[in-house]
Amino acid sequence: MKALHFIVFFVFASASHARGVKDTVALAEVVKLEKVSRDDLNAPLTEIKYQQGKKLSEVLGEFSSVYVKNYGNGQLASLAVRGTSAAQTEVQWNGIKLNSPVLGQVDLSLFAVGLQDELSLARTGFKGNIGGTLQMQNQWKKEEGISADAALRAGSFKTIETLGSLNYRKGKIAGATRAAYLRCENNFRFRNTFYEGHPYQQQQNAAVCLFSFLQQLQATVNEHHTVAFYLWLNEANRQIPPVMSKPIGKERQYDYSLRAMAEWKGTFKALRTTFTSAYLNDKLRYVNPDALLDETTLTTAIRNLLKLTYTFPVPVLLHAEANYDYEQAEVKSYYQIRRRHIAGVKLYADYYHPSGVKIHAGFREDVVDKNFSPFAPELALSYSKKLNEKHHVSVGMLASRNFRFPTLNDLYWIPGGNPDLKQEKSWNGDVNVRYAFGKFFDVSASNFYIYVDDWIQWIPTGSNWSAMNFKRVFSRGIEAAVHVTSSETNLPDKFIVHFNASYTFTKATNLDAASAFDQSKGKQLIYVPLHSATAALQLQYKRFYVRAVNNVVSRLYTSTDNSQWLKGFVLFDLEAGKDFLIAGHETGLSFRVNNVGNAAYQSVAQRPMPGRSFEGTIRYKLQ
Repeated sequence: MKALHFIVFFVFASASHARGVKDTVALAEVVKLEKVSRDDLNAPLTEIKYQQGKKLSEVLGEFSSVYVKNYGNGQLASLAVRGTSAAQTEVQWNGIKLNSPVLGQVDLSLFAVGLQDELSLARTGFKGNIGGTLQMQNQWKKEEGISADAALRAGSFKTIETLGSLNYRKGKIAGATRAAYLRCENNFRFRNTFYEGHPYQQQQNAAVCLFSFLQQLQATVNEHHTVAFYLWLNEANRQIPPVMSKPIGKERQYDYSLRAMAEWKGTFKALRTTFTSAYLNDKLRYVNPDALLDETTLTTAIRNLLKLTYTFPVPVLLHAEANYDYEQAEVKSYYQIRRRHIAGVKLYADYYHPSGVKIHAGFREDVVDKNFSPFAPELALSYSKKLNEKHHVSVGMLASRNFRFPTLNDLYWIPGGNPDLKQEKSWNGDVNVRYAFGKFFDVSASNFYIYVDDWIQWIPTGSNWSAMNFKRVFSRGIEAAVHVTSSETNLPDKFIVHFNASYTFTKATNLDAASAFDQSKGKQLIYVPLHSATAALQLQYKRFYVRAVNNVVSRLYTSTDNSQWLKGFVLFDLEAGKDFLIAGHETGLSFRVNNVGNAAYQSVAQRPMPGRSFEGTIRYKLQ
């Protein structure tokens, strides 16, 4: 473990200037890939334009120490933070929840970076969520005219990734049209550690094909009112590779998603309002010829959200939210269509004192088919002080109660579903500090605690598995991040060095045993690494840049008694590129080597990941 610590703090290499954005209330760490403007040619290289077309699951791991559980390149990828589960982490699009009513989680490998303009990950459990919140936001072109940009990436394993975007504004009308396409054969070689001698094999039945399309349109009615419409289509055709112990497989999965959204924003003096209504329709078809299975799951969600923000003459801000959701699922194993209604309210108040003190207090309450959630209050205190022109310090702490209702699978899957399940409940605490010296140096650290009661888990009961409120989980840990840069500006004629690093220690243990023979009590949860870290070093001069990215993950336990595990791994990526500015248009060329050390690793047991691979990228922007 000492060797791991040495790697974490000294072999760190880092990709680029990943901005650390603090939550406005609790100073919660936010990893943000921010597109300030698509027209800003001198923007930091962490902007979305440098990641266009890549899978969201890949990009998240590059800019933060968060761990993404990945079943294989292009396969299911789920996000869980601070020892919580993927179902306890909420994924939002323009404020609307995307988590599946059936599974409770979101497959991040289906999302192409660049369809949205801003991505942010808040790790702190807040506003009712036990885990963190991943937010995706769309923005609008502010200037008159048309701009277009495109990225084409080709690489190993017959990989093609491309994304094109057209942004436009004429008077009071603005819009954007975007499309992404990804194809990969995934026929990489790997060492099969399941068999003696660890022979080399070629990945079989692993091809992936993804297509996404997004259309957004906004109309400014007058200076006080705007309306907007969004249409987002996703289609995926994925072969599911066999596990290492079964070298041949023919499984396949088809995913179709239609997401439509309408939004109205209004301003009435001190009152700001937003009403959003969304229709989410998902279809998943799973085919397994060997098991004679060809099953389709259909889910529909209609989500409505009203936000009200009132600013008082004194430094007090009142924020209220009301939501109504309708969820429906047609699953063969339910034996009937299942529906449920969800209503909720949130109320929060913020007080700002001129000294830099801020107090935040509020609560959330939900009702699901006449079942009330636990009362979920939260309280946050923060203090921010600018000591002089350069030095800035801030401290904050947060305490909150949160909850999660069971998924439809947990309730109604036959056999094993349990309609009598209770909601998961948690107490979350967070204390953090931050110091910044201008834009040259920024360091932050946080200490978190999460206690979850009535954690839902599927456990063996006789010949079947059943969903039960089985265990209590206590997760605690430390997060730290640092950014250093040699320049406060990002002018192309200057030699600039960026260094960025983050580290997470997570001790997540089970507090209960299912029986006298269960040895999981007090053990680390499966697939929760004790240590995870990322770092990046970037050198840039006259639009040339070289970046190195390093990710470190400690061992991953695969059995609840911690007797079996996957070894930890270190991934090192190296990229070099240059941006050209010709007649006001920008062209970028880059070449990247992923997994330079050709590390053999698994994120999920018996699911190999690619070794060394290469990719080249061309970007073009027409203004």
